[in-house]
Amino acid sequence: MAATALTERPADVRVTGTVWTLVRAQLALLLRTPVVLAAVFALPFAVLLVLMLVIGFRFPTIEFGAMPGVRVIDRLVPEMAGTVAAATGILVLTLHLSETRATGMLRRLRRTRMGEASYLTAQAIVAGALVAASTLLFMVVTFVVYGLPRSWHPLYLAGALLVVAYCSVSAGLLLGGLRMSRTGARVAAPLCFGLLFLGSGLGVPREGWEGVAPWFYQVTTVNPLAQLNDFVFHAYQGRLAETWPAVAGLLATAVVVNVMTRRVFDWDGTS
Repeated sequence: MAATALTERPADVRVTGTVWTLVRAQLALLLRTPVVLAAVFALPFAVLLVLMLVIGFRFPTIEFGAMPGVRVIDRLVPEMAGTVAAATGILVLTLHLSETRATGMLRRLRRTRMGEASYLTAQAIVAGALVAASTLLFMVVTFVVYGLPRSWHPLYLAGALLVVAYCSVSAGLLLGGLRMSRTGARVAAPLCFGLLFLGSGLGVPREGWEGVAPWFYQVTTVNPLAQLNDFVFHAYQGRLAETWPAVAGLLATAVVVNVMTRRVFDWDGTS
């Protein structure tokens, strides 16, 4: 037994080292990619700027009538955190996988000791790091400009973001793992994320649509991203959202998607 463990351990160490090497390399690459910078870091600030230009620069400080003590910016911070998590998984990861397949990188990785599980783990770590960095940056800037919210729970927020990131990364890995051309991925990924973003309320806290456009508010109630963002917001406030059954269903679906991904994941585009 001891001899077996000693002979197996170096291979495990090498595979783990390869995963972290891949994580560092991909983070360095993605942080120099315009699409990643726009979708992960610029998107929250762009939405906030558009809202202020359209509705007014006092808009972020206005309190919700139905939520005393909760300013619009307090609702927007978790809203944008969840949206960035979705963008990272569905948009960034799908496009990244299609590009690496098209350039033959996946074929070369297949010849190494890294298996599919290790590769997928590296992608999840990269996505989680991008979401964490984006959320932290947006929170720091908004806290400096508008001050701290009356009530917020960073640990609950982190836990809820893990749920959203897991769901979106599962979807992104499935889309990126399908036998889709580079052009097809460039169409499918933005279209999928765009529909989710539009249907979740265009970045505006969806409660604001209830009195302005009731029909659009009803659309947001069945939008998966809106359900996940509600879950993140209520966790940010330290409570469980009423929509938790829908989120639990999405989480279960993500687990099924993971199993499907392992079955259909196309490493080199030839299998």
